[in-house]
Amino acid sequence: MAMQNTGFSARRLAALWLGALALPLPALAMPNLQGTEWRMVEPAPAGQPPTVAFQPGKMTGFAGCNRFIRTVDAKGKAQVATTRMACRPPLMEMEQHFIAFLSSPFRVLPDGRAQTLVLKSERAEYRFVRLSPNADPAAQPAKLQYLYVAPERQACHNGEASRDCLQVRERAEQSWRPLQGEIAGFHPKPGVSYYIKLKPAAQADAGSRWTLERIVYSEEVSKLR
Repeated sequence: MAMQNTGFSARRLAALWLGALALPLPALAMPNLQGTEWRMVEPAPAGQPPTVAFQPGKMTGFAGCNRFIRTVDAKGKAQVATTRMACRPPLMEMEQHFIAFLSSPFRVLPDGRAQTLVLKSERAEYRFVRLSPNADPAAQPAKLQYLYVAPERQACHNGEASRDCLQVRERAEQSWRPLQGEIAGFHPKPGVSYYIKLKPAAQADAGSRWTLERIVYSEEVSKLR
């Protein structure tokens, strides 16, 4: 009888110990996450990928259509506030699921190299990759995967020559920057903004450092009159 009790206690203790290992510290208490920003890669976003950033006492980011701020009150309950912009139904549906997830308990699972991150609850799981701080798409072509393209070109200078350049940025909150050169296989129409996925250009693509892999989405932009 004593042996049976001892075995049961040992199994229960082992289960509790393993469960404790699976529950990391709250995200806001992880020093290595403070000041980092992450972009969602799974599930595949319906448009512009959601992001999360960790700051002292809060999480902020983009939920697919609106910006959000997540805090935790004195009772440990999550509070999520968002802006109130309306978007296309697929984006709104994706955002609603993500905001509901952020409003409920979940675990934060960073990898050992702090390059990938998993947010996981009992019902859902989201995977992210880390964004470089102040990433400049023109300075990091080999690492570039996604790019916003403005609806109009702007004059830019390449040495003494002047030409019309694509205006690009990697994240929605960044300022537009001129892109020197073109993107192989990409033929944008004036008045249309794009969000595109890129891959490094092959040597055969003379004059281009990037090649279009696919257009994630495009949107016609009306000028104010």
